[in-house]
Amino acid sequence: MQLTLKQKAKTVFKLLSEPRIFYSLVSFRSFGYLLEMGWFNAFKSGDSIDADLKPIPWFTYPAVEFLAERLNNKLKVFEFGSGNSSLFFSKLVNHVTAVEHNKSWYAKISSLLPANSKIVFANSEIPREYTEVIKITNQKFDIIIIDGLFRNECIKASIMQLSDTGVIILDDSERDDYRDGIALLVQNGFRQLKFSGIAPGIFFRKCTTIFYKDKNCLII
Repeated sequence: MQLTLKQKAKTVFKLLSEPRIFYSLVSFRSFGYLLEMGWFNAFKSGDSIDADLKPIPWFTYPAVEFLAERLNNKLKVFEFGSGNSSLFFSKLVNHVTAVEHNKSWYAKISSLLPANSKIVFANSEIPREYTEVIKITNQKFDIIIIDGLFRNECIKASIMQLSDTGVIILDDSERDDYRDGIALLVQNGFRQLKFSGIAPGIFFRKCTTIFYKDKNCLII
């Protein structure tokens, strides 16, 4: 998620009006958490990258760190929404399948994906076409990531496509728009592990939540 030009201008104006805070933030270019996580790289590029300029999901940093330590090359991942997260997961798991509605973005990410990953284009004007891509695969997935369109509907479509130890990851889970989907997961016996914080290149609080059951693939 990128800041709009208006939001960036408002932030800069606010910082310039409070010099002590501004100079303190500038010092973080040389040391500290933002530097270690690559936040400045992400902010400058407008892309979700880490300190080594490598692609990472646009999740909160705590969620990215948690997942990076627990992923393995036996896992199969499905993503509603594609991007740097697809590239990140493809290096750490067995296989990634993603669905994308934006044609130009689909073309860009397709050209970057390794052999263990694929991306499917779906028409955003037909919600069912988008949400049911996961069913057409005729596969069960260990991790299903919901970070695209029609998220409540994607949650509903995902439950039956999980492996016995599967988990669902919902990004921006703090939004009221996704209450129905979250309620459905809770009704189906999922527990929640919430990771609140900032994400690459943005400085407002958001939340990435992992929904899991006992004996899950992430050993939660």
